Amino acid sequence: MKKNINFKPAAISVLLGMSAMMAMGSANASDAPTSLNQDAVSLLQAVEIAKNETGGIPLEAERDVKHGQAVYEVELSATDGQEIHTVINAQTGEVILMQKRRDHDDDQDDQVEDAMWLSGLNNGTYLSLEQAVMQAETEFGGKAWSVDVDDHFGKITYDVEMLDANGKRVETHIDAVAVAAK
Repeated sequence: MKKNINFKPAAISVLLGMSAMMAMGSANASDAPTSLNQDAVSLLQAVEIAKNETGGIPLEAERDVKHGQAVYEVELSATDGQEIHTVINAQTGEVILMQKRRDHDDDQDDQVEDAMWLSGLNNGTYLSLEQAVMQAETEFGGKAWSVDVDDHFGKITYDVEMLDANGKRVETHIDAVAVAAK
């Protein structure tokens, strides 16, 4: 009988945990646009707005829905190493938020990696975020809504999520190493 009593709370916890994970997954899925022309401002346009506003170098960008409003969150790095978080309205291009911050939780290794990444962008070793998005959009004939840098077993790539020309969700990986650097 005790086994049965102990099993029920554990089973309920597992079910609740799985339900929460599924709810989070479906919430993230709603961040994707449902058509190519849903937003007046594209991801690349939002990145350009954020660059012009901050002078930073874009590191990642993604479409999000906050309070029923589509926005692009663009993370940039300033030349002094500060992280810049911007939020751009996906319909108007208005900069809703621009926040500079030095992440005190980053350890020394993260700061070194960021500095090396920026150095590689500046000297042409790596493609810029914009180049990677343009390459993906050209390849699939669609529009990107999310892009970030990832390390796949030692191979650095841009992970680009987008809608293809048929409005189908696609995720692709673009090699971050510039052709000239290979």
